[in-house]
Amino acid sequence: MSSSPKERCKYWGNCFRKNKDHLSQYLHPFDISKPAASPSSSSKKGVTTPGSIARKSDKLPPSSNPVAGQRGPDKTKLSTATSTKSITSGRSGSSTSVKTSPISGIGGSSSSSGKRNLISEEIKRWELDPSTRLPQPSPGVRKRRRITQTIQHDRYYFTKVVGHPDKFSDDIALSFRDILSLDGRLTKTWQFTYVVDLDWLLEEYPENAAEGPIFLFLGEKQAAEVQNQIMQQKKTTSQPKKYSRIIVVPASLPLAYGTHHTKLMILQSEHGIRVIVHTANLIQVDWSVKSQGVWISPLCPLLPEGEQNDTSDDPDCLRFNSYLLKYLGSYSTSATDQLIRILKKYDMTGVTQVKLVGGIPGMHNDSLYGTLRLQKLLSLYVEDSKVRPGWRIVANCSSIGSLGSTASEWFDKFVRALQTTNSGVDNSRQALFQLVFPTVDMIRNSLEGYCGGASVPYHLATHRRQSWLRNHMCHWESKSHGRSRVVPHIKSYTRLSPDMKSAAWFLLTSANLSKAAWGQLLDDGRFRIRSYELGVLFVKGDPQKVYNKDDSCGVLVPYSLPPRPYSKTDKPWIADLKYSQLDTHGNKWPVDTDNQLFKEVG
Repeated sequence: MSSSPKERCKYWGNCFRKNKDHLSQYLHPFDISKPAASPSSSSKKGVTTPGSIARKSDKLPPSSNPVAGQRGPDKTKLSTATSTKSITSGRSGSSTSVKTSPISGIGGSSSSSGKRNLISEEIKRWELDPSTRLPQPSPGVRKRRRITQTIQHDRYYFTKVVGHPDKFSDDIALSFRDILSLDGRLTKTWQFTYVVDLDWLLEEYPENAAEGPIFLFLGEKQAAEVQNQIMQQKKTTSQPKKYSRIIVVPASLPLAYGTHHTKLMILQSEHGIRVIVHTANLIQVDWSVKSQGVWISPLCPLLPEGEQNDTSDDPDCLRFNSYLLKYLGSYSTSATDQLIRILKKYDMTGVTQVKLVGGIPGMHNDSLYGTLRLQKLLSLYVEDSKVRPGWRIVANCSSIGSLGSTASEWFDKFVRALQTTNSGVDNSRQALFQLVFPTVDMIRNSLEGYCGGASVPYHLATHRRQSWLRNHMCHWESKSHGRSRVVPHIKSYTRLSPDMKSAAWFLLTSANLSKAAWGQLLDDGRFRIRSYELGVLFVKGDPQKVYNKDDSCGVLVPYSLPPRPYSKTDKPWIADLKYSQLDTHGNKWPVDTDNQLFKEVG
């Protein structure tokens, strides 16, 4: 075999080919210990542009709406042949419209009852027709490795990174397969996400779960595209039955620029049900080379026959099961109706470690979602006497929305909401707010190089409108966890003591720093949220110790403390600028250096 550097695979992180000849010939992001590709190889025709793997779920502007993580190029991806006109039209080169989708009942014009009927028929077809099911594996089939560590439910876990030293993953990191293999045979699973790669998803499921259906919740447009993909796969693949286990459920998005951004799994096994809230899309790169967070609930057993959860005495949805059922009920589909009926049969009283904080698109007159939900919980569980002056708020996210030309438009109100205690909102003095966000240097020197920045889509036009935000920015560093070079896709918010040793509370969530995710109070008093979001809040009344590897307990903060503010020369990663300095794989940004949508660094 040639000793010359590998040529970069044109599908890069979106490639899921497994044959040895392809893997030995082309460089992939997982070859982090292999030689870098020649810079010249990145300009070859057919190379996927950076925009093709950037995600609207992470708040790309409406002019970019690619679907990431699918095998090979398709018409929804931006390629070097894509015209500027098609990109700036907001369709990313695709003329497919949700309303004209050939999938009956999937499009945006469908009524709620129409969606329920369609999905009900799909569920019945799957459950009643045994020919659609995959055969049970024979006794000789190798089972997935079962994890041996004891799952702790009062903290979250990182996702494992391919090639990452074990010393940085022991006891604090899990893989997708680890999670799916916790409780043996899975009978049904529900997956909520923004983007998905079906082949990768099906391959990751353990053999002992080969028979269970997978309910896949996506935004309306993504649902139509995935449903079309399934139909095509059934026609062309040699294994059409494996796609029959996927039941696609569209989530209604009534407001412009909204996304189905929630990352949630509900796993039903013979032993009970688990709920998993996390930050990763259902694509390979998100689960193998990103910094992500995953929280896992205790296993919830079946209630005695005839009994079921009653949440009528919890109007504020302070209990975990009350909020989860309320959140799922907002989807108004037959699939969530069925899921709610199933969940009511399980004892969830043992899930007391976290409070749920969600977002539902629409106009709201209550305090159940977004910033108002978080503020409500902080007012109930954070004691003012325990959070003394000097306690700062630190956040990290993978995307930043348009926050306003001045901090007073939205940002200041958001920060004050996060410093709420049981004595109310502290308006006397605004807490120090620090935003951990990767610099250009961090992205360039990351394990993925510039391509890792495609999942951190902060844009130049937005940044120029809110240049004041730079004063709050700090470096992404994660030295003690060994993830300083692992691009962060995790989102978190916390209140830390001056000595960085205690946290009043910690939130792991899908919500980036944006109005669409957290909501905005309108002049008429209504509260508007555009996107589906979900997170878990760790709060106990008394401040909690920040995680220390020596005793393996406490709040796991994903970045180094204290956060290091940007210097005058540091620049935040801007996804639509051109960068000529070579990255760790010998590439410039964007890969298609003639792309006119990208501006020169200046």
